[in-house]
Amino acid sequence: MKLISDIINDLVDDQLPITVALNKTKILATRIGNRNLLNWVNYELKGYPNRESLPEYRITNGTIIGDFVNGRHQVTNYPIPLPEFGDGMDDQLREFRFLESAATLELFSKNENPSLVFRFPEQLKNSLEDILRNTNGPYFQLLNIGVTIPIHIAAQALSATKDKLLEFMLGIEKEFGVETEISELKSNNAKINYIMNNTITNNGDGNVVNAGANSSISAIINITKGNKEQLVQTLKDSGVENDDVAELLTIIDSEQPVNNGFGIKVNEWMKKMLSKSLDGTWQVGIGAAGTLLAEALKAYYG
Repeated sequence: MKLISDIINDLVDDQLPITVALNKTKILATRIGNRNLLNWVNYELKGYPNRESLPEYRITNGTIIGDFVNGRHQVTNYPIPLPEFGDGMDDQLREFRFLESAATLELFSKNENPSLVFRFPEQLKNSLEDILRNTNGPYFQLLNIGVTIPIHIAAQALSATKDKLLEFMLGIEKEFGVETEISELKSNNAKINYIMNNTITNNGDGNVVNAGANSSISAIINITKGNKEQLVQTLKDSGVENDDVAELLTIIDSEQPVNNGFGIKVNEWMKKMLSKSLDGTWQVGIGAAGTLLAEALKAYYG
């Protein structure tokens, strides 16, 4: 397909901004109706809304620095030695998150400043000031504090986006061939999701995303309580065949969930789908399959 070839060529051309390839990927995702790919490319183009939506390659650790006054001495952009709060809290404080769009990351990478700084909010600054006074005396005043990273880390995050998109496009080309058509891709979104999750999100399973390093895997579920259309769309997007979807709809019309879980027939249907995942009939990894089905039904039942 020419569109895929164009995207690959754009990605290997260092003179082009990555937004050129991302916008063409948005066209591809829209034409084939792949919500997972469209969501990811929209985040890359517009920026990520929160920490939970960030992929691992957009998260790094930096150094805590700040400006402070202690008596008559004032220090600027100085590393702040914080007490140990435990590994979890220490890592969280030093975490630097690239929520910005790919275009903004490109601007960061061209910045003449040697570093980027994320300033902590006032409430956190005041709390850390109280803690630091215990070791620095009552006249210690923290003017500001935050986490900093070298400017080249922004370029690394951008490069990771480009590398992952290139690997994904090459995977699509390898699976479907250079001459594939939109109609073929549109009917194989389950395979495309599988390729995406082995290249872009790198968790090796089906229609799931990894929310960060060592985090649990969570399915992409957008189903409101009792909305059958959203349930059907989620299952079809994940490669569940029409007959299996129809069977589930018949079951949920005739069976109510029990207090501690789904009904007997729903559980039997889920076991059948997990068996399909194991034998390859349903091309979603077994771990992702269980998570996807359970979360989709939980969302539907509310």
